[in-house]
Amino acid sequence: MVEIDDRLSKKFHQQMDGVYAQDEEERLCLVAQSYSICENSIAVLSNLRTDKSHIFFGKSCEILGLGKSNTTQTVDSVWEEDIFNRIHPDDWKKRCLQELTFFRMVSSSHVKEMFSWYLENTMRMCGKNGEYHYWRHRIFYFSGSGQQGISYALCLYNLTPEDSGGAYLINTMTGERKLLVIDENHILSEREKFILQMIQNGKSSKMIADRLEISKHTVDRHRQNIIAKLRVNNTTEACHQAKRLGLID
Repeated sequence: MVEIDDRLSKKFHQQMDGVYAQDEEERLCLVAQSYSICENSIAVLSNLRTDKSHIFFGKSCEILGLGKSNTTQTVDSVWEEDIFNRIHPDDWKKRCLQELTFFRMVSSSHVKEMFSWYLENTMRMCGKNGEYHYWRHRIFYFSGSGQQGISYALCLYNLTPEDSGGAYLINTMTGERKLLVIDENHILSEREKFILQMIQNGKSSKMIADRLEISKHTVDRHRQNIIAKLRVNNTTEACHQAKRLGLID
């Protein structure tokens, strides 16, 4: 009996070593796929460094008329537009601001334990029959091996019977749960908003630098910070996103 246990244990560890030897993104894809199967959820794994997302469709996708159950789709964006387009207009802005607030909290923290927290909120999403249903949304962030900051995001969408009444931060290690407070001024600083507004108005980095009496290099650094904070690819997308969120006119 001991010999059988030893052989089974050895075989198990060999299999696990093989799993963990796989590419990091592939391993996280297995996690996302497992959620979609076990919870019938829609699971989205996004690589924030390559700007790609893998969407795993559980059975609940049929209610939205989105994708086909037990299939996978890869898109060149970290914003899952097909899902976003089904969110009720009154909930879309709220959801984005909540996510950006949580992203800033984790990305600006130098404490590894911050990755133990996830964000949970609810939103109304339109089904294929035109009726709105409440969906629970959870987002987890992961750091990459040998990387600083956030490398991956995992978003999970599940049907839920009611609105949670707010967005909550939940600690997977302690069970602590606290309300997320959104401060739009913490998403972009007043200077960043001003610079983005000038970009929106067609001003170049040099023109902005002259107006603010700072160097062009400083303006360019602000531009990069804005792009990172809004999780977009360029300032054109940043202007569009900030305008939709009401951060600039």
